[in-house]
Amino acid sequence: MSSPLNTSDLVARLSTVVGIPVVPYREDGEIDHDRTAALAARLVANGISVLTPNGNTGEFYALDPAERRAVLTSVVSARAASTTIVAGVGLDVRTAIADARFARDAGADAIMIHQPVLPYLAADGWVEYNAAIAAAVPDLGVLPYLSNPAVSGTHIARLVERAPNVVGLKYSVPDPVVFATTRAQAGDGLLWIAGLAESYAPAYWQAGARAFTSGLVNIAPAVSLRMLAALRAGDYAEAGTVWREIRHFEELRARDRSANNVSVVKEAMHQLGLCRREVRPPSHPVSPAVADEVTAAIQAWQALVPGLDVEPVA
Repeated sequence: MSSPLNTSDLVARLSTVVGIPVVPYREDGEIDHDRTAALAARLVANGISVLTPNGNTGEFYALDPAERRAVLTSVVSARAASTTIVAGVGLDVRTAIADARFARDAGADAIMIHQPVLPYLAADGWVEYNAAIAAAVPDLGVLPYLSNPAVSGTHIARLVERAPNVVGLKYSVPDPVVFATTRAQAGDGLLWIAGLAESYAPAYWQAGARAFTSGLVNIAPAVSLRMLAALRAGDYAEAGTVWREIRHFEELRARDRSANNVSVVKEAMHQLGLCRREVRPPSHPVSPAVADEVTAAIQAWQALVPGLDVEPVA
């Protein structure tokens, strides 16, 4: 039987950089599970204490159900005693519940519920969707992923009343003013995670976020941890310095409505011998011109990239 959920302890552990691991592929297009585990272990060894397998940087929507579960198992195998695992789940309610229960049984501490993929989202329906999934795993912490400004803080407060294991949100609406308003409406007690990574972390931190997601950690965990340390210290000048150092890289990921969000990360990793550059459709590897931009973008902090305890990719 699972232990009762210790909400305050979980929130404390989640108040950090939330790393979203990539999924590396073999030459034949199948998932390289040995490298998946090795890359996760590399993150853990370099100070990343929260991992979200099956997040967006992990190409959640391009994996079939068996692959998602195998990825989760591989990442869990690489955890340390202090590692917190937040498994990404989503799609239809039944699929999300089945994956959430698998995550619980595999040793996850929490789930992150992806934003619903139906094109017609009602704010009240968002509450119902997340409440149903949360109710199925009352012993896990729950973090809905919110990217739609139509869902207000009032709706979030209603969800928390229905589902007390909702301990926070991954908030990804690209508007700090809307974020501040939504947070005020929702009331106290939730952990707000800046879901648009380092680019938005300083602005959202000033409005009350106390964690941020990161795909950049797949390359240089020290850079993300440096920003975290600056934000915790209230040193916004230092946070701004880090922001400027990574700005070009994050802008490459955000171009064309984030078409190359994962592809840019994998291109950088490929250039550094960490994994192959391939992504699955509808994503696509970057062009040679963008690959050159990636080379330039990572140059300032390339010396901070740690190695990997498996053979480098060619």
